[in-house]
Amino acid sequence: MSDLEIIPRPTGRFETVNGTRCRKWEGKTADGHPIFAMIAVVGVHKDAPAAEHEAFAKALSEVKVERELVSYDIRLFMD
Repeated sequence: MSDLEIIPRPTGRFETVNGTRCRKWEGKTADGHPIFAMIAVVGVHKDAPAAEHEAFAKALSEVKVERELVSYDIRLFMD
């Protein structure tokens, strides 16, 4: 078994990966190498106390969603 350990932090960016909307997480390995992960579902273990579920949901919801503006040249859509 590998000893790879990553320490991710949620960002406010979302991207679609294979048709699934995912939050981008960024972080580092224990050795300091930068990583990113696209995560569709994350949560506290189902057997954890309700207070842990609530604390996790609150912390994750406090991450501000980043809006990315995109502009298109209208001439691309004209006949």
